Amino acid sequence: MLIRTSIVTGLAAILLSTAALADSTPATSTVKPKPVQNTQKMTDRCSALETQFDQAITTHGTAAKAAAAKQLRTKGGTLCSSNKQASGIKNLQQALKDLGLKPSA
Repeated sequence: MLIRTSIVTGLAAILLSTAALADSTPATSTVKPKPVQNTQKMTDRCSALETQFDQAITTHGTAAKAAAAKQLRTKGGTLCSSNKQASGIKNLQQALKDLGLKPSA
């Protein structure tokens, strides 16, 4: 009888410890990586705005805020190439607005 009780107790301990070990595993991360497609769209938008500015500055280079617009264009281009596309796009849009144009991208 004593042997039977010890065996049952031992098996119960093994089963419970397995359940406890299974519960102590770390949870997986729920952070989602940035979609590559969205990053590509932002990069394309940066390029389109840079091109629009570069073409517009030749005809609107005498605008009142042309010097400030050139600085914003440079800053926007730098931000876009530094993987900070959202900030770069804002600067490029403002640069175009300073020239009196509506950003097309």
